[in-house]
Amino acid sequence: TKASLRRLGIAMVLAAVTTLVLGLVIGLLPLVNASLGPLVAAISVIPPIAVLPILFIIFGLGETSKIVLIFVGVTPVMVRDLASHVRAIPEEQIVKAQTLGASTWLTLLRVALPQALPRLIESLRLSLCPAWVYLISAEAIAADVGLGYRIFLVRRYLSMDIILPYVVWISLLAVIMDLALLSWSRVFYGWASPPRSR
Repeated sequence: TKASLRRLGIAMVLAAVTTLVLGLVIGLLPLVNASLGPLVAAISVIPPIAVLPILFIIFGLGETSKIVLIFVGVTPVMVRDLASHVRAIPEEQIVKAQTLGASTWLTLLRVALPQALPRLIESLRLSLCPAWVYLISAEAIAADVGLGYRIFLVRRYLSMDIILPYVVWISLLAVIMDLALLSWSRVFYGWASPPRSR
């Protein structure tokens, strides 16, 4: 569990930081969007599992290739989502900020960033499922420790009494992570959460 969560945690933190930077600049700056937008869109439709052998060749069979697989699998989709959200910011907010003397950098920090952070957390929540899939796939192919490794180690013996508890444990970890992100979003960005129905 510790090994798997370490790989997943490093990959998701790197994905979040990259998504925040690229999503903001692609969504706010038309020139960057014209140059990087199509590239990100093209990368986001490539199945990450298909490039797993290439990652193993480039980065070896160690920790790096597993982390990179998760990163490559979730980051492009998250960047597209966040950039789309930033582009949807009402034009009058950008105009008002510029009218008051805000530079592009200040507009990005004071107008776009506060509205992008809640969406980033939502993107992280939606990316947890594919991130776990990529993690387990990488651990099943080349690992000597991890939850995915343990599952595929005993599958040859059809040991359902061992596999099922692992599946339940992974599901529980995913739910806990999702609820933690949801709570974080509601505590720090309550204004961005839809009102609860009565």
